[in-house]
Order: sequence, then C-alpha cells, then structure tokens
Amino acid sequence: MSETTETTTVKQEEVDDSLDKKTLFVRAIPKEATTAELLEYFSQFVPVKHAVVVTDDEKQSRGFGFVSFTMEDDTLTALVESKKVKFQNRFLRVDIAKRRDRKGKDSTEPREKEEAAPIEKRRSRLIIRNLPWSCKDAEKLKKLFLKYGGVHDAYIPTKKGGLMKGFAFVVMKKKAAAERAVKESVGLKIDGREVAVDLAIEKSKWEQVREEDKSTAREREVKEESEEDVEVKEEEDSEVDSENEDDSEFDELNGDKVKEEDDMDEDDDEEEEEEEEEEEKEKQNRQDAYSVFVRNIPYDADKESLTTHFNQFGPVKYALPVIDKVTGLARGSAFVAFKNEDSYNACLLNAPSVSSTSMLISDDVLPEYVYQGRILSIVSTVDRSSASRLAERNQNKRKEVYGKEEGDKDRRNLFLLNEGRVTQNSKLAEVMSKTDMEVREKSYKMRVQQLNKNPTLHLSLTRLAIRNLPRAMTSKALKALGRKAVVLFATEVKEQKRHPLSKEEISRSTKAKHEFEEDVKNVEEEEKKKKTKHTGVVKQAKVIMEIKGTGEAGRSRGYGFLEFRDHKSALMGLRWLNAHEVTTEEVMAGLNEEEKKVASLEGLTKRRLIVEFAIENAQVVKRRKDKVFIARNNKRKRDEGDAGEEKDDDAQPSKKQKKGKKGKKGNMNKGPKPPKEDKEEKKENNKSGLSAEVKQIIGKKRKNRKGKN
Repeated sequence: MSETTETTTVKQEEVDDSLDKKTLFVRAIPKEATTAELLEYFSQFVPVKHAVVVTDDEKQSRGFGFVSFTMEDDTLTALVESKKVKFQNRFLRVDIAKRRDRKGKDSTEPREKEEAAPIEKRRSRLIIRNLPWSCKDAEKLKKLFLKYGGVHDAYIPTKKGGLMKGFAFVVMKKKAAAERAVKESVGLKIDGREVAVDLAIEKSKWEQVREEDKSTAREREVKEESEEDVEVKEEEDSEVDSENEDDSEFDELNGDKVKEEDDMDEDDDEEEEEEEEEEEKEKQNRQDAYSVFVRNIPYDADKESLTTHFNQFGPVKYALPVIDKVTGLARGSAFVAFKNEDSYNACLLNAPSVSSTSMLISDDVLPEYVYQGRILSIVSTVDRSSASRLAERNQNKRKEVYGKEEGDKDRRNLFLLNEGRVTQNSKLAEVMSKTDMEVREKSYKMRVQQLNKNPTLHLSLTRLAIRNLPRAMTSKALKALGRKAVVLFATEVKEQKRHPLSKEEISRSTKAKHEFEEDVKNVEEEEKKKKTKHTGVVKQAKVIMEIKGTGEAGRSRGYGFLEFRDHKSALMGLRWLNAHEVTTEEVMAGLNEEEKKVASLEGLTKRRLIVEFAIENAQVVKRRKDKVFIARNNKRKRDEGDAGEEKDDDAQPSKKQKKGKKGKKGNMNKGPKPPKEDKEEKKENNKSGLSAEVKQIIGKKRKNRKGKN
C-alpha cells in the first residue's frame, strides 16, 4: 500500500515538473502575424511577461510561438479566454508548454529503452487471466495448481459491488513450481473456459517502462510538427485504479509474511490486466485538435443523438457523453470532436455565453445551440492538467461567491449583489436603452459603496427593492405583480424556457426559514397555521409615496419593496421581474373606476423594472424581530388566559343551579337588581373610542397586575 502511494506521488511530481505552468504554446498562428500582435492579443486577457513568434532562418513565421506570464493563474485565464476570441479571424490552438528536455550527448532514446528492457519477474507469483466469473472459490484454485507443486495461497479480487474482475493470483511455494505451472498450464480450462497463466512482475518496474514508452512516442509525434517538445495531455479521465483495495484485502488474508511481498505483486498483475484496455484508450484520451466541451445536456443523451445534432456545424469525428466512473451515471456534459477546423470554428463562433450569476435565458439564441429544450454551453477543450487546475480554481470562486469559504461565512449575503445585475456584454443589455444601463450601473456602485462603509448593513434574503415603477402603480397592484412573477417563473421552468433554481439556492432558502427563530414552539405553531390557513407567497408590498405638507400621502416616488414568504420565492420573483416591462393591465390590477381615472392622468408609460435584493440594517432588523417575538408571546399568554377564564365561568353557573333547585328561595340571594343605565350615560362611556373587546383586554391586564401585587 505504502509503496503504491509513493510510486503514484513520484509519478505526479514527474508529470508536473515536465510542464512549464507559466508558458503557453500557441499554434495555428497566421503567417503574417508578428510578435507584437501576439503580445497585444494576449494582453487583453491578462498581463503578459514575454511573447515570441518562432521564425525560420529567413525570418518567416513558422506558425507557432510561446507566451509567458508571471503567475500560473494568469496562464490558466489566458488559456481559457484565447479559445473564445479569434486572432486575426482565426481560433488559435493553445496548450500548456512542456519544458525542453536537455539531453546529454551520450544519452540516446534506444539506449534508454534498452536499459529498461530487462524486467524482473517475481519468483513464485502467478497471475491467471481470463478467469470465468463462475470461479469464486480460492480453494478451488489451490487444489487445481497443487499438481504443479506446493501452493502457498490464492486470491480472487473483486470490484466494489462484488463483481468478479476476471483474473486471480496464485502464490507457489517454490520458483520451480511456478515455472512448471506456466509451462504445463498451456490450454488449461477452468469451468470450460481457457485461461492464461503467467509470472507476475513488479508494478513499479512495469510503470517505469510503460511511462518511458509513452513519453518516447509523444516526443516523436511532436518533433514531427515542430522542434519544441509539447505534450498533448489527455482529455478524459481513465478508469480509477483499484489496486489499493485489492492489496488491503489480500494482506488481511495472508498475514505479515506474505504481506511484504504480495503488495507489489498484486499491483503488477492488475496493471498487466489493464494493459490492453489502456493501450486502446491511449488514442481515445488524446486531445483532439478540433474538440469542444459541451455542458447542460440532458442526462439521457446518447452518442447518436449528439452526433446528429452537431453535424449541423460539420462532419463530427465523435460525440461522447461524460459518465461518472464511480456511479456509472451521466454527468450532463459531453466531448465533441470535429473532423476539420472549419466545423470547429463554426461551432464556437456564435456559441452563447452563459452567465454564472444569472439564470435568465436570452431570446436570440440560435436553434443550433438548443438541444432538447436546453441551451448548450460550449467551450474549447483544454488538457487534463489545465482542466483540473481550472476546476479547482472555479470551485474556490464558487465557495467565495456563495460565502462557503472554510472558516469564513458570508453572514451579510454579499453574494446577492450580482443577482439581477445586467452587464454590458450580456444579450439583455442589447435590448435595453443606454439610460437604463447607466442607472443600473450607478445603482450597483452605490450599493457596493454603502455596504463597504457600514458593516451593519446586509442584503435581505426575502425583501426586494424595486425601482423605476410607474407612478400610477399602487401597493395592491405591486403585490399582484409579485404573485404573478412567482407563478409565471414556475410555468416557464416547466416549459423549459427558463433554468430552475439550483440545489444550492433551494437549500439556502430552507436553512434561512428558521435561522433567526428563538423558540421552536413558535415555528411549530406557524407550520400548523400554514396547513390550516392559506398563506400568500407575498407577505408585504409597499410603494413609497411622497408626503405633503398637510401630512397626507401624495403621488408615488417611483420605487417600492416586495417581501416574499421565503428566499426561494424572492429569487423567482427577482429573476422574472428584473428588466420586465410593466403593462397597462398590470398597473390597473385591483383598481376601481375612480382610481383608474387617476392612474390614467398620472401617465401609463412603459418602464423596465430595476429589481435588487434590498439593503437592511442588522440593528433595525433585530429590533423588528424582537417586537414580533414579544407580540407572539403576549398573544399566546392571552390565549391561555382566555381559555382559563372560560373554564371558571362554565363551572360557577353549575353550582348556582344546584342550589336553586332546593326550593323556592333558591333565587333569593340574587340581591337588588342594578339600576338601568340611560342611553346618554352609555354614550358618555363610549367617548373614549375604545371597543368593548379592547376594554375587556385592559380589564384582564389590570386583574393580572392586582393578582401579582
């Protein structure tokens, strides 16, 4: 186990050392392009340290060059961005450069191969290939090989699910017995199936020779194209090795003595078993020159349907959906390779740019980029080393955006700043006017400035700030519009016109529901009420009005707030309402005839809404929640008090009735009747303006105070 781990670590370090992670190797450069033009092209993405176009003796461009950067992250950024932007009407072929291998005069390739040629075989270890799945008993193998000599142990490895791997190991006691088994077992059949028996070899030595063979072959291929050594990395992951599991299982079966020797033997045998598969995959895993990576495909997409779809751009070499090696399920992405450069360029030319911070779908996407109702995200492929580093960097960025960095939680919800933002390069910006874009950008900068200055401010998860409202719109109409937004968002998701909310957003909404609840009973009571009573998706809608000198409300200020039931509903409302052009019917919703006349006088010009998550003060929110909490407790106490008094009132009349049944004098203890109050006196008592229910509550409170005293 430990030897395997060390070997893997050394192997990774060697691969990493062979690459220059701060330099890009650029091919397909136009012959007329100069070094200055190449430098200017890459400078638009990140700062460039050095760039050169390689020329021949006559100072003519050879069609390739190198660009170096100061940071590895800049190299990755340039690698990705250069595959999206053309250089002199042509897409460049860009890869991470490989370091030049400085060899001595005496060292030659044939000699290296000859030195690694002699591979030592283990003295008494056998591998049995092509083993039938019906053979599951190791004791059966022991008995079968006893005719060749003494057998120390036998082991049949299995996969995680218990399936057979098709090979087994037999440890003979002597070297002569192992050699005899190899010679005499030719044509040996187990359960009617012919098997192959051979001596095991060490994994470390087998890997050493195999890696040298691979590197030698790759260097020859690259040298034919240019004088520089550039290694084209693998594009898809090979199958996960399971030698470590087999090692541990075999060690437990055999004890300490066998453990020291069998670790390497089993690894060697499995590598031999996978040799044929990896030789076949070597060509498939090679990065094709005209390949693209496609995201957002349906999970049931197959090779045939993908090939048919991408044939619209040109002849397709292959189209392979990506399958998770562990689960065996589709991952919703695929690799597509074209046969020529024209088809490859046509595919990337008008590929839609999917924003990472917005789920809005552009209406002007070409039908070639829509597959079974899904808008495809298409980018040029990169080598495996760059892909793994890009994946790690993007994962860290997502954690940072969603406030999931280790040891640091974004309690101010600053990641919601980008929600609803319309950038200059987006498709939606092409439809909007310059004035709208300027207002939006100004609002974004102002919000960032406010949040940076005051640490007590944060972004609400459920409250939206809406601006650019029509002057005639009332709070009632705004509330109706908020409900409509949530309903239509869900409808468009079902019709596959819009992306649904992500799992992260839904889980965030669920967690936020009870985040600030201090009493679990209150939560349970609210849930019971929700089951018995219908609660609206919009909790509050408020249009801010001007205040006249007399204190009366004037006309609308053109902005307002919408508070939703939960964060999920708020996200749905924001994404549907943002940049939505308000119609006359939506403004007139819920208005009577007189209000409609007033609204028409105010003007019903169409406006596009600016919707953002509202900024709130943490101290104000805390005071508001404290008031709500106190009000809930008081209400619960009042309800309990009313229930207790009703029981007392029911109990007292029953006693009086029992006393009254004894005789005629049962009702003599009533006492004199109180004098009737005149109507004028009742009017005087009602001058306070309080209703009978309020007076009753005040009376109960006074009784409680007297009881405490």
